[in-house]
Amino acid sequence: MAERVTFDRSLYVPEAVEAAAAAYREHARIEVTRAADCTVATLSAVDEDSSGQLVNAFCNHVLHETLARLHESRPQEGV
Repeated sequence: MAERVTFDRSLYVPEAVEAAAAAYREHARIEVTRAADCTVATLSAVDEDSSGQLVNAFCNHVLHETLARLHESRPQEGV
């Protein structure tokens, strides 16, 4: 069964969703689509027994990638 996760653009960077999808390509088939206000990831070909754990780990990875990108784009103070 496919799991659909919507990431609001006000919180998550679309490139972060795509980076997480690339990182998890060995664990699931992940289709990423962009809309004006959100980025949607559809995870399929996931083992039903570990589906919840995989989706949670994927979402955590998206958050990590977003924070890393925001940190990189922020001007360095005191450098």
